[in-house]
Amino acid sequence: MSARRVPPGLTRWIVALVTVALASAFVPVGDNASAQDPAAVRAAQEIQAARDRANAAAQAMFDAESELDTLSIGIADAEKQLAAVEAQAAGMRSSLQADAQRSFVNSGSAMPLLIDLDQANAGITADRQASVARGAASVELDDFDTVMKQVKSQRADLERQKEATANARTQFERLQKDAEAEVVKLAEVEKQRLADVAVQRELERQRKIRADQEAAAAAAATASAARTSTSASNGSSRSGSSGGSSSSSSSSGGSSPAPAVAPRGIVAAPAPASPPPSNAGSGMVCPVAGPRAFADTWGAARSGGRSHEGVDMMSPQGTPLVAVESGYVQFKTTNLGGNSVWLNGSSGTRYFYAHLSAWEGSSRNVSRGEVIGYVGHTGNTTANHLHFEVHPGGGRAVNPYPYVRAVC
Repeated sequence: MSARRVPPGLTRWIVALVTVALASAFVPVGDNASAQDPAAVRAAQEIQAARDRANAAAQAMFDAESELDTLSIGIADAEKQLAAVEAQAAGMRSSLQADAQRSFVNSGSAMPLLIDLDQANAGITADRQASVARGAASVELDDFDTVMKQVKSQRADLERQKEATANARTQFERLQKDAEAEVVKLAEVEKQRLADVAVQRELERQRKIRADQEAAAAAAATASAARTSTSASNGSSRSGSSGGSSSSSSSSGGSSPAPAVAPRGIVAAPAPASPPPSNAGSGMVCPVAGPRAFADTWGAARSGGRSHEGVDMMSPQGTPLVAVESGYVQFKTTNLGGNSVWLNGSSGTRYFYAHLSAWEGSSRNVSRGEVIGYVGHTGNTTANHLHFEVHPGGGRAVNPYPYVRAVC
């Protein structure tokens, strides 16, 4: 029995709602909390609430972008299918014309021509029927009619898809404006509140408490999934034994339960599917040195049939980008990424930055936190943001969302 899969868009909205709920429900507890400056606590909560709103708006925008790209891919496929069936119809039409010409030569009657792809001339229809009666037809009129109906149906379907794509584009553009506005508001709140060192410390304290809450929720979800998987496996084993199976696996107690998978959508920062090397991202800092909003867009559909292999971090154009760890940076320009940076970290992990408005300096050795460029929208994008990837050990990319979630 297969489990019902939660739609990615719905999952991400659940993530956003859980995050906002944690922030709004947060009340400092313990002796340490009681010693905090009430003004700093309120300011930190205001900053976090603004960040949560910006993150939720960014998630909505990037979900809309994924939907738009999915629709665009569907249109490309529909156009290919339509071209194929139109080519088939054209071939059948040519055959009909050839039969009509033969009928004309043999009978001396007038030769009507098929002049429109969507309908056959009444005269040629009569000739074809006579040809069919004589058993000389190379193309059946019924077959041609079926193909033409298919052409019309696929044309109508393509138009519907184009209309849906246009609506999705309008929705994406609206959500992009909303997300950019929330990031601007976040920048204003941080400028007013984050200058105070006491507020910075309180914000970090609250962030650690929330990270612990999310880690506890993740552990509980994993344990629950493991119990469910074990129960299902035992039930399946008992069902097999009751049928009188004499297999060795039944006599030895059945196979081991399938490994548990923590359900995404319960935790705001899911761990990578495959554990990276222990030093991957070791000691890293946030790549965006300024206001930012980001979302878990790992694996989302992208134009050209690609899957997203990074985390998108919205920030105003010109916001400094820094090296997340010490290492060597190489600056490049690509069609998709625009102005891009590869950081070969000292830990052996490689990081990829894309869509920069400009670089800072040239390819060189850098220290952690050193400015290497600025947020922009070069390459294949319209929104100011950083596309950020993490490649542990220099290998395949893993979901970078947990990494930036821990430090940004």
